[in-house]
Amino acid sequence: MSTLQTTRPQGDVWPELARHQHVVLRDARGNRIEGTIDGMTEDRSTLWIQLKGGLGRQLIHHLDGYWLETPPS
Repeated sequence: MSTLQTTRPQGDVWPELARHQHVVLRDARGNRIEGTIDGMTEDRSTLWIQLKGGLGRQLIHHLDGYWLETPPS
């Protein structure tokens, strides 16, 4: 587990994240999603990530089992 981990998936919504902010998300199986924030719903329950390497966008809900590996800046 990363020492930079900030939030475990416990049903909390995502912290305030700025558009174009770089993030790394991880799940319990070790899967990583890396990219930049492309958008977030007003209630902060769902976010769009523009994936690193030109792999498109991915929609992530706060209950999908991912947490922030890197702290918001």
